[in-house]
Amino acid sequence: MSAAVAPAVAFRHDDAGTPEPDWLLDPRWSGVAAVDVDVLPALFDDVVVASAHPDDETLAVGGLVALAHRAGLAVRVLVVTDGAASHPDASTWTPAALSAVRRAEVEAAVEELAPGAPVDRLDVPDGAVAENERAVVDALAARCGPRSLLVAPTDVDGHPDHDALGRAAREVGRRTGATVAHYPLWLWHWGGPDDLGWSAVHAVELDRAALDAKAAAVSAHASQHGPLGPGPGDGPVVTGPVLRRASRLVEVLLARPGDLPVRPSRTADHVGAPFDAMYGSDDDPWAFDGSFYESRKRDLALAALLRPRYERVLEIGCADGVLTERLVERADSVVAVDVSARALDLAAGRDLEGVEWRRGRAPDAVDGGPFDLVVLSEVGYFLTPLELLATLRRCVDVLADDGELLFVHWRHPTNGVPLDGPAVHAQAAPVLARLPHRVHHDEVDLLLDLWGGGVLSPAEREGRA
Repeated sequence: MSAAVAPAVAFRHDDAGTPEPDWLLDPRWSGVAAVDVDVLPALFDDVVVASAHPDDETLAVGGLVALAHRAGLAVRVLVVTDGAASHPDASTWTPAALSAVRRAEVEAAVEELAPGAPVDRLDVPDGAVAENERAVVDALAARCGPRSLLVAPTDVDGHPDHDALGRAAREVGRRTGATVAHYPLWLWHWGGPDDLGWSAVHAVELDRAALDAKAAAVSAHASQHGPLGPGPGDGPVVTGPVLRRASRLVEVLLARPGDLPVRPSRTADHVGAPFDAMYGSDDDPWAFDGSFYESRKRDLALAALLRPRYERVLEIGCADGVLTERLVERADSVVAVDVSARALDLAAGRDLEGVEWRRGRAPDAVDGGPFDLVVLSEVGYFLTPLELLATLRRCVDVLADDGELLFVHWRHPTNGVPLDGPAVHAQAAPVLARLPHRVHHDEVDLLLDLWGGGVLSPAEREGRA
């Protein structure tokens, strides 16, 4: 990116930016469709990703590039400028030196995302895309056909280079018949949810491999997220808020309805069937009984809680009720939710007082608040990224003002499920940033985080601190 030219809207790259909860807790995400990346090769011959500056391609749609490449699509990245104006007041770096470094960085980043994918450069002066818009249209049109998916910045991104490239992409679509999808980058920074055209929003959901590839690609752009030197003009352009947005589990494409293939939403029966099958052949498929790891994990979960007792508790993903049995020791009532009817049959056999066993799936079954405690243990990584975000929003909605939200997840690699524990906890943190982060436990086997709670700690409530 380049922060040196006058932006189309008033913002600076080192502003704090719009807080992530403002974006990720917006209820309009619930109407967003997920792009079916696996279907893209049946509709398109290639994906052409247009970037105004080196690193735009990675920060905004690096996950899409990785997923499209993995799906077998030919991917080409076109970088319009060399980004030489990103640090106009650098103390020791010349624009020529920075240009050479950024050329190498984008090559390395794209190699992480889509090994072997070509990177083309137009060498338009940084900050002068609008003045060269016709040449950019011609260059893009030469690389696109009617079965191309052209991905470019939105033309209301707020940076003149981005906006000009977005306009150029629209013209290329009209000229060649290519399908055009736009991505926001700086709009996340200066804008708010009402500035996003939600009717055009399509989500690209990232899995662990895509997240890892994107993280490696972001790291390759070291000149942008690290200091160039000791001077006041040497600071990073890609600051913490930008990096947090780049690490989301979803990327956004703006496209006309019907232009991109979308995945149907999963039903409770579809999600629950594999778990019913597991419990149908084994009453203890997770090997809870006799496991020191499992019993210790439950002890840790209970020890992390900030109150001796809770009035109402919601447990999401209760399975056969083994943790529920411990929660009722600390609660007046518990609503225990699971998607598996067979698991709930086994759980009900525990004959626990004060428990409502409820069949349903997250996020749909997360309702009926307020709850003083919401528990998600070993369930977050069974959700797709959009489902996880929706579940987090629901958890915030049903949580009492001083309620607590407890996450506990296996941190080793997972197989055959959308996410893993580290991805779940990493995404939860910015979504829940308005809640106090009260407990964090990180060890080789598990992650535990607790958000929320009152202003006083247990020791402070007892007058010990």
